[in-house]
Amino acid sequence: MLEIVIHSTALVLALLVTIILLFNFRRNPFINIFILLIILSNLVRIPFYLSYALDWQSVYRDVPKPFSIMFLMNTVFFYHYLKSMLLNAKFQWIQFIAPTVVVIALFMLNWLVPSNDLYQIVLRGLNFPIVVGFVVFYVVSSWKVLFPNLWNASTRNIHYSNFYLIRNWLTALFILFVLLAIRLIGSYTYELITQQKFNNLSFHSVHSILWIIIYITFFSQPTVLYGLQRIDLFSNSEVKDVDDLLKAKFSWRRFPSEIQNKMDQQLSIKLDPKVPEIIRKLESKMAIKVMVKNPNVNIEALSDKLELPKSHVQYVFKYYADFSFVEFRSKIRVYYAVSKMQQGFLSKNTMDALAKESGFSSYNPFYAAFKSEFGTGPSEFNLQLKQVLNKG
Repeated sequence: MLEIVIHSTALVLALLVTIILLFNFRRNPFINIFILLIILSNLVRIPFYLSYALDWQSVYRDVPKPFSIMFLMNTVFFYHYLKSMLLNAKFQWIQFIAPTVVVIALFMLNWLVPSNDLYQIVLRGLNFPIVVGFVVFYVVSSWKVLFPNLWNASTRNIHYSNFYLIRNWLTALFILFVLLAIRLIGSYTYELITQQKFNNLSFHSVHSILWIIIYITFFSQPTVLYGLQRIDLFSNSEVKDVDDLLKAKFSWRRFPSEIQNKMDQQLSIKLDPKVPEIIRKLESKMAIKVMVKNPNVNIEALSDKLELPKSHVQYVFKYYADFSFVEFRSKIRVYYAVSKMQQGFLSKNTMDALAKESGFSSYNPFYAAFKSEFGTGPSEFNLQLKQVLNKG
């Protein structure tokens, strides 16, 4: 009875979410289409679970194998959902062609191959590497989008009003997909080793409960549908505060993080009292000049210019900073570009020129660093800045 209630609840909630998504499709179709496809593809499972729990049928205790293979597209949908939410990536059909062809081909093989034991042994040997490779590739690809944009972002949370909400929503979805991926890989591994059909009835209720949690989250926080909402950096700010608002700020530690390396422990005895002075030099005009004039500047080159031992600078970044040297350098360059905007650099020069003037090798890394810092591109930011300065 409990199993019936769980599956029925999941079915009703899934249908309601689908209706809401369809009604809101025009408001933000690019984001909605992927979550809609994810919901629909998982909705297919519930009737099989429910019909078996109700004793309406006893043949298909799980989704038939050929159709379960179609759920591999779920990992593709989720990967592109992350890209649309976090990177504003434009949809490209070419990225769907290859995985779709693979899934359809595998589906047809599992549908048409006879049930003869010999054929099934060969088929299971073919299914395993394709399914595992497919799932692992898209789970890892999704992690590569999720981690740097939500879990390794030192400043993005400042510029989005719903940063933590979106982070938790996407993380919950990712965990769900990882669990489903583990179950899928486990089932194909079991079938390959034992040459028996995998049926894990206990997972049916767990699967429905996990999706019920996702649906409840959706109903309680429907704004997750529309992605990160950027805060206007200049809202409620007077012109006199703009200069301070647009200065690069770094959160250096007052005390070092735990030191386990013996050599570093010895170094800390004489170096810790000097850290404030080293940080002052790292943020000095000299350091800024070095980092914007040389696109390939590294710790060694910067240390030479500042007349500091390389080991001392490395020590500071290792134990007194929650950011890397590359992130520090990128932030310095972005705020240098902002200062040039304030000085009217773009009135006579292009964005490409500003990128190179600020120390970036080209516009693309400049744009990526700028958007990571402020949540918007340099052109849009410049328009907002000019509006605020003109009001003054």
